[in-house]
Amino acid sequence: MKIISIAIALFVSLVTNAQVNPKEGFIITNEKDTIYGMIEYRTNHINAQQCVFKANDASEYVKYVPGKILGYRFKESGKFYVSKKFDNDEAFFAEFLVDGIMNLYRREKGFRKIYYLENEEGKVVQYENLDGDMNYEQRTANMRAQKLVQHVYKSQRAIDDIKAGEMSDKQMIKMVRDYHEDVCTSNEECIKYEYDTKKEKTKCYLSVFAGGGGVYIKTSEMEHGFRGNLFSVGASLDIDLSRYANGMLFQIMGSYFGIKSENEETLNFLELNTGVMGRFPINNKLKFTVRGGLAFSTTFEHGALGYGLCKGLYGGCGLELPVQKHAVFLNVDGKSFGTGDFWGLGDINILQGTIGFRF
Repeated sequence: MKIISIAIALFVSLVTNAQVNPKEGFIITNEKDTIYGMIEYRTNHINAQQCVFKANDASEYVKYVPGKILGYRFKESGKFYVSKKFDNDEAFFAEFLVDGIMNLYRREKGFRKIYYLENEEGKVVQYENLDGDMNYEQRTANMRAQKLVQHVYKSQRAIDDIKAGEMSDKQMIKMVRDYHEDVCTSNEECIKYEYDTKKEKTKCYLSVFAGGGGVYIKTSEMEHGFRGNLFSVGASLDIDLSRYANGMLFQIMGSYFGIKSENEETLNFLELNTGVMGRFPINNKLKFTVRGGLAFSTTFEHGALGYGLCKGLYGGCGLELPVQKHAVFLNVDGKSFGTGDFWGLGDINILQGTIGFRF
């Protein structure tokens, strides 16, 4: 269990000091200059608080807070953030959704989604989307909707949009664009900056691995525990979660491992692990990895270990070396399973090393 505890402690420590998750984009300075480079791509909540940027001709990242720059935008996703301060709120980077006679901005605070509508007179009304919350009265909903109606009274179509139902992102954008078309007396274009989720694809990686190690088994059904050796082969699907935590992957691993006891008997197991892994650069190429999570295994040997499901934890660390667009990795993992009905650990303890290839 010590290796699992060490792995978890290292993982927490490294996540808090992780490197950025870069995407192409640009910042707009307070002097209205545009500078291209790489921007840390994080959640909408974090993006509202900071912009971590490295210019193309720079060697280090610089953290900008609202007010230090006019705004920034990502190239691939098209998300556009501008520095704003409304009423008594603190300054923040608002996500710019629509630029027209009426501007529409959005901010996310955790699970809260807040809209800001700025009309041609510079007046701002704030609207928080609470339609998914069933704890408010219909009267409250009507009052919130009435605030929007008073703000867009010049456009009957915009008023009808509000009365149509839940004010989602799509409905808010439609209302603002309808307002622009009805109120605008010039040929001014209404620009939609809404983020298109189809432009962003979650990165997934397939890995294969093989390895071996040692095992100690002691259950209540055994008079004496035994030590043995094991060998294993398997594959994993790794899902990139860098936007939510720098360098993080979610892993789903399936494997077979066979255990040979001292008397040369073999127990065959199938294993499924789910957990997270963090990758942290050591230098320009080599990365240090830490991972951990839940482990499930079962044996298809009749009568062995109670002939049931073993549940436990795993944790480990390793090194990863890129090979063009792929990678070779070495890992050392510790696992501890329980064979009872609950999460009792210690019946099966494994320490193993693996070598693998990520496609």
